[in-house]
Amino acid sequence: MSSTKTTWEDLSRLGWPKYDVYKRANSERGGTMGSEKDLYLNTGIAADYQWWSYNVVIGKPYILSRVPNAVSRDETAWRYDNSQNSESFTDSWTESWSNSRSASLSITSSMSITLNYSVTIFDVASSGLDLSISTESSSTESKEEHYDLSHTWDIVVGPHEKVSLIRTITTASEVAEYGQDFGLSSDSRVGTDGSKWEGHYYWGMGLNWLLGSPRGRLNLQGSSRDVTYAFTIVREGPNGTRVEPLPADFERDVKGVGKKPSPEIIKKWAGQVRRPIADGPAEVMVPGPK
Repeated sequence: MSSTKTTWEDLSRLGWPKYDVYKRANSERGGTMGSEKDLYLNTGIAADYQWWSYNVVIGKPYILSRVPNAVSRDETAWRYDNSQNSESFTDSWTESWSNSRSASLSITSSMSITLNYSVTIFDVASSGLDLSISTESSSTESKEEHYDLSHTWDIVVGPHEKVSLIRTITTASEVAEYGQDFGLSSDSRVGTDGSKWEGHYYWGMGLNWLLGSPRGRLNLQGSSRDVTYAFTIVREGPNGTRVEPLPADFERDVKGVGKKPSPEIIKKWAGQVRRPIADGPAEVMVPGPK
């Protein structure tokens, strides 16, 4: 991204109108300045001596809050009643499904200063997806991934058993708020003129030192949606009911020639089998660096 020079309007939006900058600079120069006209920001003597000032982002983006939510529903995909028979019954069942994840990122409060920069949020709203957005963007950046899977199980129903294959579909979502600080580059200076002071007429003053490192904050919102499938066997027999997870080779089960899931995604899918689901949304507040 190209560097953006600071303007007086930018400083005003950061809480420092030109007259207030003049008062601070004049005080530091022992009252040797005449008026606001003795200030130069990226012009005049500031340009001559290359006392530049640039707008920059400060540090990395940080999370302000998270609101996760997850909802699961169970469906009976296959069932066999062998309760009246003394012999085992064997059948095979094939399931085809699609696991998906998506994320979006938008700016909820626009920049108060001019700054051409791209902000990257890693793992947007716990999605595992990274997104970048321009500080000047008014649109939403998004990314989505789909994985088609299929697996066949051989199911043995014992004597006097009822067996059900349960399909559990989990939809997890999250809304996350992020902050990105912005301000002036560490070497930003303003040029000053006036009566001779400390042996010189012209002085370049560090703006962060002079103005107490003024800051603003860009607010961003990320959201995600994750849909995964898990399968279990429920056995009802003379000795009671028990639930057994149905294993799947997720890496092998992915169909098509597209992008293969990463080990992290496969691990996440494997953990979906009968995982505890929270009752409704729960807000998690994470403090920022301020």
